[in-house]
Amino acid sequence: MIYQWPTNSPLGRVLFVSDLHLMSTRSTAEEHEYLIESFIERADLVVWGGDLFDFRWSRLHHESDAVAYSMDYLKSWQTRFPSQRFAFLCGNHDAAPKFLAELKEYAASESNFLFAGDVLRIGDTVMLHGDQIEGRGQIARFELYRQKWADKKRAALWRFAPYDAIVASRAHKVAAAMAHRNKMAVKKLSRFLDLHDLNYANGVRRVVFGHTHRVVKGYELNRMQFFSGGAAIRHVPFHPIEVEF
Repeated sequence: MIYQWPTNSPLGRVLFVSDLHLMSTRSTAEEHEYLIESFIERADLVVWGGDLFDFRWSRLHHESDAVAYSMDYLKSWQTRFPSQRFAFLCGNHDAAPKFLAELKEYAASESNFLFAGDVLRIGDTVMLHGDQIEGRGQIARFELYRQKWADKKRAALWRFAPYDAIVASRAHKVAAAMAHRNKMAVKKLSRFLDLHDLNYANGVRRVVFGHTHRVVKGYELNRMQFFSGGAAIRHVPFHPIEVEF
C-alpha cells in the first residue's frame, strides 16, 4: 500500500520516528522521550515509521494487553500535541493483525491520524519502514516476509533470557552490521522502490527508512539521498529524522 500525501495539504517540517521497539526489554525509548517530544513540538506531521512496538518480544503476556498499550501510547502523543498530524507506517515487529485492525478503525475516526500502510510519499520524499529490503527486490517475497511476521506469536518465556544475553553482549550490533550494511540496504530499497516507479525519474529525491538499526546520513544512490535514524535499543545510536519541505 502506497499513500500519496495530497498536494493541497502542504507541509513545512516532517518528523520520522521508527524502531522504538516498545514493550521489549531491549528498548531504550523512555530514555529518548524528551528528545522525541522536542522534535514533535516543531513538526507539522509526525510519521511513526514502523517497529514502534515489539509484539514478538513483548513483556506483556497477553496480546490484548499489548494492543491496548500500543494504542494508548499513540493516543497519548495526540493528546499532548492536538495541533500536530500523525501518520503510521507498518513494520514487521508491529504487524500483529489485531493491532493493525484496531489502528485502522481508530484512524478512520480521527482526522489528524493517518494509517499510511507500507509506503508514504510526500512530494519528493518517500518514507517506509525498510523491511522491504527483505524481499530482495521482489514484491511477492516482501509480502511473504511481512506475513510471516504477522503470523508470529509472542516468543516463549524461555527464549527471553538468551535474547537479553545477546543484547547485553552487543552481539545484535554485529548481526545488524553484517546483515544490513548501509550500501547493500540502500541498493535493496532502491530496487524495491523502482518496482513502484518511486525513483529519481519520477521526482523522488529523498528516502527515509528504518528497520536496519543503523544510522544513514544522506547516502547517495541513483541521484537520491537515503536517511535512517538507527534504533532506540540498547547499545545502538538513535536520532529522529527531520525533513524540511
